Amino acid sequence: MEKIVETILTNLPVGLFILDSKGTIIEANPSACRILGCPIEGFVGNNWGDIFLSQEQNSEFNGVVLDAIQKETPTIKRITPYQAPDGTKRYLSVISSAERENGKIKAIVVLIEDLTDLYRMHDREKTILEQNHKLADQRANSLIAFARSVAHQIRNPIMSIAGFARLLERKANIIAREPLEAITEETRKLETIVRAVSEYSQITQGKVSSINLWVLIEEAKKRIGNHPLIKDQQIKWKTECPDMNIKADRDLMAQALSELFLNSVEFTDSEISIRICAREENQDIHISVTDSGSGFTPDGLKMAFDPFFTTKTVGAGMGLTRTKRIVNEHQGNVSIENTPNNGARVTISLPINSF
Repeated sequence: MEKIVETILTNLPVGLFILDSKGTIIEANPSACRILGCPIEGFVGNNWGDIFLSQEQNSEFNGVVLDAIQKETPTIKRITPYQAPDGTKRYLSVISSAERENGKIKAIVVLIEDLTDLYRMHDREKTILEQNHKLADQRANSLIAFARSVAHQIRNPIMSIAGFARLLERKANIIAREPLEAITEETRKLETIVRAVSEYSQITQGKVSSINLWVLIEEAKKRIGNHPLIKDQQIKWKTECPDMNIKADRDLMAQALSELFLNSVEFTDSEISIRICAREENQDIHISVTDSGSGFTPDGLKMAFDPFFTTKTVGAGMGLTRTKRIVNEHQGNVSIENTPNNGARVTISLPINSF
């Protein structure tokens, strides 16, 4: 049995050492010596405090053993930095367990696993993600600046074309009036697009405050109350939300929700039913808006957030794009899906404690 135990300890990839009641290291396997950078001959038989307590740079590592001695916690688990005698920096998972007898420590078992490679990989991935996020922000800011410039440069020519077309239309004969009317109609469409681009480029998160979720939903409903598509419609609202506050720019977040409500109405031909649900999960609040319409087309699922993509006969196709921009300004995310009953569901996910 002793040979079996010795074989297991020798080949165990995880470091293990055992201290007696006086702090003397009575057992250690090769992995523990390798991870800690201590030769086994200078390890076993020596006092743990003499070896480690003088190492101020390893105070977190030492604390795992000290807490096992000083506290009543049966098992202590921590991930700590560790600097080996040769200066190598590592990250270790350390588990210490104190065996007590009649209230006194009989032995302390310490398990050590080297997580350095995992941490370095994590740091590399974090760096890459941060760089990608920075590039994405730069691209987004460039796009916003470009959109603002385009909207400014195009607005004046469009207004001039529309004005001259209307002026000529009043003086034109029947034959010339038709093409002039077409010019006027097309300039109206361009004006709608330019206005949508201008509004999109001006979306910036302002003052963040705590607002009740129910109040925010009612405010979003009120925003679309006088919209031509809403006025004569009977909408069945169903709200399932906790009574909670979220932190957001009140005006922008109400606009984001109202865009979703309006979208639901526009894509529902018969009886309009809109269900609003909210739930907390993993420090996020998820607000979903589900309608009874026809759902997203395959292209719609792929391109719904692309500017100017729309299956509507009127409008600039910027509703979901604006919603996504607003939610992104709040460090959140927007997802879309079709429901089993052929409707559509849009979910806004916001971090609860980000601000």
